[in-house]
Amino acid sequence: MGKSDNYLIPFYKRNIDQVGRTALLGFTDNRMFEGDLYDLQLNNWDINADWSLDGKYDTIISLRCPYFSKDPAQFIKKCHSHLNEGGRLFADLEELAQAFGLL
Repeated sequence: MGKSDNYLIPFYKRNIDQVGRTALLGFTDNRMFEGDLYDLQLNNWDINADWSLDGKYDTIISLRCPYFSKDPAQFIKKCHSHLNEGGRLFADLEELAQAFGLL
């Protein structure tokens, strides 16, 4: 993933409380979180293509995907369209970690 992994991965593990059905965008396995996996390496999702998910989710967790998308704002909007009412989206940008002096 990235240079901020030593900070962000433990942060996510401590602070993300998954609720209900979960989509994991950019994940190839369930070592960090349990949920439906979506990743280019799994041939079921391409961040910069016209993508969709298999239904609506209560939680969407996405490490680095906004950073690597061609249009981060549109990526976030599209994620929100796949959330159930009251659902939660967790995403980060490496620039945020740099801004807070973590890198």
